[in-house]
Amino acid sequence: MKSTVYFLLAAGILTLAASLVGISDSPPGIALLYGAGLMSVLAVVHRWKQPKRFGILFLGSVAAFFIMVIVHNFAEVGADRISHLPALAVVLSGLSVVGFVIAVIVCPMAGVVGALGWVATAGRQIRNGT
Repeated sequence: MKSTVYFLLAAGILTLAASLVGISDSPPGIALLYGAGLMSVLAVVHRWKQPKRFGILFLGSVAAFFIMVIVHNFAEVGADRISHLPALAVVLSGLSVVGFVIAVIVCPMAGVVGALGWVATAGRQIRNGT
Protein backbone atom coordinates (compact mmCIF):
# COMPACT_ATOMS: atom_id res chain seq x y z
CA MET A 1 0.00 0.00 0.00
CA LYS A 2 2.80 2.38 0.89
CA SER A 3 4.54 1.88 -2.46
CA THR A 4 1.29 2.63 -4.31
CA VAL A 5 1.09 5.97 -2.52
CA TYR A 6 4.71 6.70 -3.47
CA PHE A 7 4.03 5.97 -7.13
CA LEU A 8 0.96 8.23 -7.08
CA LEU A 9 2.92 10.94 -5.27
CA ALA A 10 5.66 10.70 -7.90
CA ALA A 11 3.02 10.98 -10.64
CA GLY A 12 1.63 14.11 -9.03
CA ILE A 13 5.07 15.68 -8.61
CA LEU A 14 6.01 14.90 -12.21
CA THR A 15 2.72 16.35 -13.45
CA LEU A 16 3.31 19.51 -11.44
CA ALA A 17 6.88 19.75 -12.75
CA ALA A 18 5.64 19.27 -16.32
CA SER A 19 3.11 22.07 -15.89
CA LEU A 20 5.79 24.36 -14.46
CA VAL A 21 8.24 23.58 -17.28
CA GLY A 22 5.48 23.71 -19.88
CA ILE A 23 4.48 21.00 -22.32
CA SER A 24 3.86 23.08 -25.42
CA ASP A 25 6.79 22.25 -27.73
CA SER A 26 8.99 21.50 -24.71
CA PRO A 27 10.67 18.07 -24.79
CA PRO A 28 11.59 18.18 -21.07
CA GLY A 29 7.99 18.98 -20.11
CA ILE A 30 6.65 16.25 -22.37
CA ALA A 31 9.15 13.76 -20.91
CA LEU A 32 8.02 14.71 -17.41
CA LEU A 33 4.40 14.14 -18.43
CA TYR A 34 5.23 10.70 -19.83
CA GLY A 35 7.04 9.96 -16.56
CA ALA A 36 3.86 10.89 -14.70
CA GLY A 37 1.90 8.52 -16.93
CA LEU A 38 4.40 5.76 -16.23
CA MET A 39 4.18 6.31 -12.48
CA SER A 40 0.37 6.22 -12.67
CA VAL A 41 0.46 2.86 -14.44
CA LEU A 42 3.08 1.48 -12.07
CA ALA A 43 0.91 2.48 -9.11
CA VAL A 44 -1.64 -0.03 -10.34
CA VAL A 45 0.58 -2.90 -11.54
CA HIS A 46 3.65 -2.91 -9.30
CA ARG A 47 2.46 -5.97 -7.33
CA TRP A 48 1.41 -8.08 -10.31
CA LYS A 49 3.23 -11.40 -10.76
CA GLN A 50 1.28 -13.19 -13.52
CA PRO A 51 2.22 -12.72 -17.20
CA LYS A 52 -1.46 -13.02 -18.16
CA ARG A 53 -2.29 -9.77 -16.35
CA PHE A 54 0.47 -7.91 -18.19
CA GLY A 55 -0.68 -9.38 -21.50
CA ILE A 56 -4.21 -8.18 -20.84
CA LEU A 57 -2.83 -4.75 -19.89
CA PHE A 58 -0.91 -4.57 -23.18
CA LEU A 59 -3.87 -5.61 -25.34
CA GLY A 60 -6.21 -3.40 -23.35
CA SER A 61 -3.94 -0.40 -23.80
CA VAL A 62 -3.86 -0.93 -27.57
CA ALA A 63 -7.66 -1.16 -27.69
CA ALA A 64 -8.07 1.79 -25.30
CA PHE A 65 -5.78 3.91 -27.49
CA PHE A 66 -8.08 3.57 -30.48
CA ILE A 67 -11.22 4.02 -28.38
CA MET A 68 -9.84 7.19 -26.76
CA VAL A 69 -8.81 8.60 -30.15
CA ILE A 70 -12.40 8.13 -31.32
CA VAL A 71 -13.77 9.66 -28.10
CA HIS A 72 -11.43 12.64 -28.47
CA ASN A 73 -12.38 13.25 -32.10
CA PHE A 74 -16.13 12.88 -31.61
CA ALA A 75 -16.11 15.07 -28.50
CA GLU A 76 -14.05 17.76 -30.22
CA VAL A 77 -16.31 17.83 -33.27
CA GLY A 78 -19.41 17.71 -31.06
CA ALA A 79 -18.17 20.64 -28.96
CA ASP A 80 -17.61 22.68 -32.12
CA ARG A 81 -21.02 21.85 -33.54
CA ILE A 82 -22.98 22.67 -30.39
CA SER A 83 -21.11 25.80 -29.41
CA HIS A 84 -24.50 27.53 -29.12
CA LEU A 85 -25.10 25.38 -25.97
CA PRO A 86 -22.15 26.49 -23.83
CA ALA A 87 -22.68 24.12 -20.89
CA LEU A 88 -22.73 21.03 -23.10
CA ALA A 89 -19.90 22.35 -25.26
CA VAL A 90 -17.68 22.75 -22.17
CA VAL A 91 -18.44 19.19 -21.05
CA LEU A 92 -17.60 17.82 -24.51
CA SER A 93 -14.41 19.91 -24.64
CA GLY A 94 -13.37 18.46 -21.29
CA LEU A 95 -14.13 14.95 -22.52
CA SER A 96 -12.04 15.66 -25.60
CA VAL A 97 -9.06 16.70 -23.48
CA VAL A 98 -9.37 13.66 -21.21
CA GLY A 99 -9.59 11.35 -24.23
CA PHE A 100 -6.53 12.98 -25.75
CA VAL A 101 -4.44 12.68 -22.58
CA ILE A 102 -5.40 9.05 -22.08
CA ALA A 103 -4.68 8.21 -25.73
CA VAL A 104 -1.36 10.04 -25.93
CA ILE A 105 0.09 9.66 -22.42
CA VAL A 106 -1.52 6.80 -20.47
CA CYS A 107 -2.10 4.20 -23.20
CA PRO A 108 1.48 4.19 -24.54
CA MET A 109 2.90 3.92 -21.02
CA ALA A 110 0.45 1.12 -20.16
CA GLY A 111 1.47 -0.65 -23.37
CA VAL A 112 5.16 -0.41 -22.54
CA VAL A 113 4.61 -1.61 -18.97
CA GLY A 114 2.35 -4.41 -20.21
CA ALA A 115 4.86 -5.64 -22.79
CA LEU A 116 7.90 -5.41 -20.52
CA GLY A 117 6.00 -6.87 -17.57
CA TRP A 118 4.79 -9.77 -19.67
CA VAL A 119 8.32 -10.56 -20.88
CA ALA A 120 9.79 -10.26 -17.37
CA THR A 121 7.14 -12.33 -15.59
CA ALA A 122 6.98 -14.98 -18.32
CA GLY A 123 10.77 -15.25 -18.28
CA ARG A 124 10.75 -15.60 -14.50
CA GLN A 125 8.13 -18.36 -14.71
CA ILE A 126 10.12 -20.22 -17.36
CA ARG A 127 13.34 -19.87 -15.37
CA ASN A 128 11.65 -21.08 -12.16
CA GLY A 129 9.84 -23.88 -13.98
CA THR A 130 6.38 -22.82 -12.83
